[in-house]
Amino acid sequence: MPDSRMGDTLTTRKTLQRALLMVGALAIPAGALVVSTGTSAWAKGTKITCTHMSGTAAVLTISGCTGGNTGTGATNVNGSVLAAGGTVTWESGSTTRVGVPTLVPTSAKKCPGYVKGAASEPLAEKVSASVTADTGDGIKIPGKATGAVCLGTSGNVTLLKKFVLS
Repeated sequence: MPDSRMGDTLTTRKTLQRALLMVGALAIPAGALVVSTGTSAWAKGTKITCTHMSGTAAVLTISGCTGGNTGTGATNVNGSVLAAGGTVTWESGSTTRVGVPTLVPTSAKKCPGYVKGAASEPLAEKVSASVTADTGDGIKIPGKATGAVCLGTSGNVTLLKKFVLS
């Protein structure tokens, strides 16, 4: 007879994974997004796109960023600060504040560690959030951040789809 606690453990694990994914996802939109600017120098708007992310939901590195004044990304992004929205400080010293994201589950087949039929699989979420403030990147406020992230079974967070802020 199966152990009745097995379902509770699985439910608890998935709930924890989703919570950690939310923390990581909040960090990503700020660093991996396409950005439209509101300053006269950027009258037509600019895009910031980031293509890589590594770390855990506690501390992330966002890289491969182009556009705006980000440098090439952001290091030591505190995911817990971003769990309810927060500020990312870019390598250039400029900052971007994002609101609380909306997460929608998506296929994790392209996430690191995915093995069809395995007892434990990574999770994947499409992410969208508002951009509420910016210093030095020329982001048009309010802006929007979109992308997708993976949360591995070990807690590692990676990008599934680059983030774009527009």
